[in-house]
Amino acid sequence: MTGAAGRLGREVVRAFTDDGPVFGLSRAALNVADRKAVHDALGSCKPSLVVNCAAWTDVDGCEGDHERAQRINAMAVGYLSEAAEEVGAHLVQVSTDFVFDGEADVPYREDHPTDPLSVYGAVKLAGEVAAGPSATVVRTSWLQPADAPGMVERLIVALASGGPVRMGDERVACPTFIADLVPVLRYLGEERVAGVVHATNGGATSWFDFARGVATAAGLDPGRVVRTSDPGLDGTLPARRPPFSALDNGVLRALGRPAIRHHGDAIAEAVARAVG
Repeated sequence: MTGAAGRLGREVVRAFTDDGPVFGLSRAALNVADRKAVHDALGSCKPSLVVNCAAWTDVDGCEGDHERAQRINAMAVGYLSEAAEEVGAHLVQVSTDFVFDGEADVPYREDHPTDPLSVYGAVKLAGEVAAGPSATVVRTSWLQPADAPGMVERLIVALASGGPVRMGDERVACPTFIADLVPVLRYLGEERVAGVVHATNGGATSWFDFARGVATAAGLDPGRVVRTSDPGLDGTLPARRPPFSALDNGVLRALGRPAIRHHGDAIAEAVARAVG
């Protein structure tokens, strides 16, 4: 498993350990953009499953360094795909809702045409292609960590400190709690499901409504949450964000998987853990 020190990678390592030995390779342990290092690492470990959590996720940083973004988010996936095939491993590549342009008005299905607005979205889409047709490509969005303060915890602190909490209400997507995503990654990897799969918590929302949900669950005043413009849409940030990027988990439904719980239920659990 690559990217083992990241917020998703940490939980993948923890959860997958229950099933047997896990080789969690952090960025310090493996430079995924080094083709020889990737082949050597997988040749030594000989895993049956490779979950690639390594990525450069600085959306605005990618806009200013296309070469680095391409190297880490696209070319490296190709190296992992080659090396996985050599040892008979299945590759699960984690991708993003940023492959879409945000012009839809209903959640995106897996087969909807892609049209990224940013360098980050473009190189992640190139990474999907580099993963190859036999790999599982899992698109997700707005990841919330399982073992560190995330948006829920930061909002509780902000709401408790007094004054308005300003949150954008112009972008809509599906918040995804890593604790709910990881079992899906494990299932897809074990079953070697090929192709693109969308995996998010249920329910589309804006950060404004997300924050109001946190306030309500925490017994705080949701009226303290104030609408504001989104810098990812008004041109003040280098990279454009899709205004609407909710994903439809259609493939998971077709596979007979139970629906991933609504993000509101995950918020309530995170709030209870944070204040309890």
